[in-house]
Amino acid sequence: MARLVRWQTLLAILGILAIGGLLAQLSFTRQVVVLPVRGGSYIEGMVGTPQSLNPLLATSDAERAIAGLLFEGLSSLQPDGSVLPALAEEWATSADGTVYTCTLRGDIRWHDGVPVTTADVMFTLDLIQSPDLPYPNPVVSLWSMVQVQSLDSRRLRFTLERPYAPFLGYTTLPILPVHLLHGVRPAELLSSDFNLRPVGTGPFRLVGIEQGEEGAISLDLQANPYYYRRPPYLETIRFRFYRDEGLLVEALLQGEVDGVFGLSRGSLAPLSQRPGLLLYRTYMQAYTILFLNTQSVLLTDRRVRQAIVMGLDRPALVAGLDQEVFLANGPISPISWAYKPDLPPFAYDPKRAADLLEESGWHDLNDDGIRERDVRPLELTLLTRDLPPEWVTLARQIKEQLAPLGIAIRVVVEQDPESFRREVEGRNFDLLLYGWSQLGRDPDEFALWHSSQIGPEGSNFSSFQSEEADRLLEQGRTALDRDVRTQSYWQFQELFMQQVPAVPFYYPEYTYVLNSRIRGVELSPLNDLGERFRDVTDWYIKTQKVILGRSRPAQHYGDREER
Repeated sequence: MARLVRWQTLLAILGILAIGGLLAQLSFTRQVVVLPVRGGSYIEGMVGTPQSLNPLLATSDAERAIAGLLFEGLSSLQPDGSVLPALAEEWATSADGTVYTCTLRGDIRWHDGVPVTTADVMFTLDLIQSPDLPYPNPVVSLWSMVQVQSLDSRRLRFTLERPYAPFLGYTTLPILPVHLLHGVRPAELLSSDFNLRPVGTGPFRLVGIEQGEEGAISLDLQANPYYYRRPPYLETIRFRFYRDEGLLVEALLQGEVDGVFGLSRGSLAPLSQRPGLLLYRTYMQAYTILFLNTQSVLLTDRRVRQAIVMGLDRPALVAGLDQEVFLANGPISPISWAYKPDLPPFAYDPKRAADLLEESGWHDLNDDGIRERDVRPLELTLLTRDLPPEWVTLARQIKEQLAPLGIAIRVVVEQDPESFRREVEGRNFDLLLYGWSQLGRDPDEFALWHSSQIGPEGSNFSSFQSEEADRLLEQGRTALDRDVRTQSYWQFQELFMQQVPAVPFYYPEYTYVLNSRIRGVELSPLNDLGERFRDVTDWYIKTQKVILGRSRPAQHYGDREER
């Protein structure tokens, strides 16, 4: 009996050792990874009430953001300005750059299951060119110079009057379904049921609108079962609308919503250390900029313009604003493929600024703190708007910083939009503190700096004239070769920093506050506030563990988050 017990004990020990050895071997030859899987719902809070989810009529940031989940264009715009096919399967371009042939994907369906055809594209382009469209589309001027022909149900031909390299960036225009809107005249579009019952091709579709207490509205979106790309991990997204920012923050703290976007600095303060919340920061590719009127008798001398920029401590200026900002450097966005990475920043050098003013003949002859030349004081008029309020603060700080150099600034804050427009068109200013929002689509800045755009109808607010700048800008927008375009824009940026037709200040920062259970989030700089859902198909809540063998290397699936 004792011998039997000894044998059983020995066998048990050997079994344990065998299992231990097997587990040890598996630990060396297997790897456990956590992968995202489909499932879960995300709830976002917003302020206001949605009026239209039709992407051609959406006016608020919230409406455009939701419409971006529902609709797509022939192409999609990337953060650096690159353009990728979306509804289009491929693009072919003629050698002279004037003819583009588009082939639609063969697997696209509207949310209701109807196939997408070139008829939808033709209908949408006809619609935006109509003078009766309630809100004229800003790209109508470009499309009016393009001939569009449907070759068959999947192919379109676009013929341009002349080569225009940024053209594909305009094919991101959201496409509408002709089978649902046929017969609706452009002037009647604003009252169409389609605006709150939209049908698109995006990764999510609208499945319900709910009105709660005190008129609060919720929109329910569901993953599109016909989506032609990898389906999103999230099954549903709900948007809840609140009356004001205070109620929105309270809803976030109470767990009613998982995320909010674009809160003010004051509202963000109590959330920054809140357990379970993550803050993602990004910036909008739309800068606040100080235009210098180069045709003003006080600013025609480049040395005076250089003195102004050297007399401004830009980091200190933006630090005094009641909002988070990202400092600008040069005329092209830092994330653009055309940005010159070694572009030296504007230097803050008050001593050199004073020397430049002396060299250009401006002296403080009366010891009154204001420089003069030819019995004329160096007094500049700075024009700006009262909204956003940050511009008024910045204008007054600019005045304070330039005063020690002997430059007097008269700040004019215009409250009436029409009066402001007239002053800008007449170039009735020496300095203009303003904003420009068309930076992310393409590095083409012809509208801002080419000499042909000087005058009331143009956007060359600096009245900047340079034959070399004109040549570089023309080459940049007509050359089809990316390397040629890059070299043109690099040279233009260097010229800009030397000539100083303007001083770019900052890009506004925005913060996305999200519950930590929402993972896979990555925020890139935005061309439009509605683009924050650009990578929403990568967001996930649920995961599963998968064992991978040594023969199949594990992939990393991390939370690609900016904090």
